[in-house]
Amino acid sequence: MKDVVEIKSLFRESEKYADQEIVVEGWVRTNRGSNKFGFIELNDGSFFKNMQIVFDEKEENFKEVVNLSIR
Repeated sequence: MKDVVEIKSLFRESEKYADQEIVVEGWVRTNRGSNKFGFIELNDGSFFKNMQIVFDEKEENFKEVVNLSIR
């Protein structure tokens, strides 16, 4: 399994993570979904900004992700 990357690091050292698959963990602040795609705002407490994650219907667990609860 890949190491977890803090959101703070993604904002401060974005070029370091370009074109890499990474793992982030945190709390869902907002989750807006439709039939085709959705947006999640994720925060891990390491930075004042949220990370926006875009997902679409091609994801294997799309219906589950659309229904993630906000914490």
